[in-house]
Amino acid sequence: MKLRLLLKQYRWPFYLGGLLVMSVVAQGILVFVATRPDAPRPLPDYYQKSLAWDLDAAVLDASRQLGWAVQVLLPAGVPHEAGMPRPVDVVVVDRDGVGVRGLVGQLQAVRPADGRLNNLGPLTEIPHLPGTYRALLRLDQAGLWEVRVDARLGTQRFVHSQRVVLTADSTLVPDPGR
Repeated sequence: MKLRLLLKQYRWPFYLGGLLVMSVVAQGILVFVATRPDAPRPLPDYYQKSLAWDLDAAVLDASRQLGWAVQVLLPAGVPHEAGMPRPVDVVVVDRDGVGVRGLVGQLQAVRPADGRLNNLGPLTEIPHLPGTYRALLRLDQAGLWEVRVDARLGTQRFVHSQRVVLTADSTLVPDPGR
């Protein structure tokens, strides 16, 4: 009876104390999640990249207007060891289906689920296959990847981003969710 009377008379301090405890627990959980070893890391130079967002959007729009099609694939019959870079082929064709020659740039593989697996490699043109370029990237883990092409043809910049799924049998297929 005394406890009930005590709770009834001092319920507002108990409510405030409860809210304070919930806030401290929530902040503790956030600190734990943010500081665990497998937490995603911030993007490098994110502030500088945000300042150039308008320019990047204009380049993306100009790239789309070119009408070039990009296909990303893993070459068949090339052995691969886990933990080592593997060849990734990029085929770029224009509106008429003719391979685009002379691109100079890079290919980036971004793993949305784990930013520590992101990697970058220069594009090298394969001379006997028009419009086909190769880069060496570490693509080991099956799942969703975003592949980004950033290349130049003379003074013209071409960018393309595409989500692909790396299957367990080491094939790349376009993301069905897009």
